[in-house]
Amino acid sequence: MFDMRTSHIGIHKRIAECAQLPGFAGLLLSSPAAADIYPVNGIWVTLNPDFPIGANEACFNIRVSGVEAVVRKSIAEMLIFNENKRYDVKQNMQAVSTLSSTKPTGDGYWVTELPDVQRRFWFRQKITYLLTIVDPTTIEIRINSHRTRFVKCGPRGKMPI
Repeated sequence: MFDMRTSHIGIHKRIAECAQLPGFAGLLLSSPAAADIYPVNGIWVTLNPDFPIGANEACFNIRVSGVEAVVRKSIAEMLIFNENKRYDVKQNMQAVSTLSSTKPTGDGYWVTELPDVQRRFWFRQKITYLLTIVDPTTIEIRINSHRTRFVKCGPRGKMPI
């Protein structure tokens, strides 16, 4: 004799098993191992043309004063890259962005970010720029036609002073 309850239980079990598969795939795709990271890391500074100091002095100022070096205008801008976050410090602004994607090109990397601060109506505007690694201690960021060069500040004892 055919039991109707048993066939429904079997169907529900198969549906539940199939429903778990997309959830498991989504968990794998959203894991940190699948996330993009920046092609550079550490602290990068751009020098202030009105305050003529060298890269070593700028990095020394960052080690001694931290963000105060930017506020005092001895450094125009400081970027900190940490895995998938970018911290940007300028004289009157501090911003945090989360990396959305990096795409390698012949000139560098097209970087797309989302600011961590939401604007009106919960929208966040994407930021896209070209990040070029000039050499191990210099990068260039191009947003539209504006280019800015940054020098890397290494850990204490790694940069000659």
